[in-house]
Amino acid sequence: MTPTTSTDPLVEALAIRLRLIDLIGWQRIATWAEQSELSFEDLRLLLALALKVDDGPAAVSELADLAGFSLDVAYPAIHSLRGRGYLREERRHYSLSERGLELVATLDAARREGIQAYVNQLDRDERQRLRRALANPR
Repeated sequence: MTPTTSTDPLVEALAIRLRLIDLIGWQRIATWAEQSELSFEDLRLLLALALKVDDGPAAVSELADLAGFSLDVAYPAIHSLRGRGYLREERRHYSLSERGLELVATLDAARREGIQAYVNQLDRDERQRLRRALANPR
């Protein structure tokens, strides 16, 4: 597989930075998932549920679509998360319980810790350049 590169220098600069942010952030998220005793499927389903949190309960088929896996994979993950008290069920539609919302909040905190770890390794000039670039999104 040959990596594709863009001719746009901004795309290339963002790709390099985002790769580093992703690597650091996902290391934190993977560690968090292991400590929370979540399978990869559980994690993907939690991410799908977090996307739907404002939309109300969702059918398993919709969550499976969002998580990117089949119903055969979604149902065991749903039952696992529900059995641990992270989901509520209303007429075969699922949403995060209070405990599930707290779990997703800790997931977000792990992601933010990864971003902080990336920012911490930037030198002063890089931080200033990044701050200016993000402040002026033109």
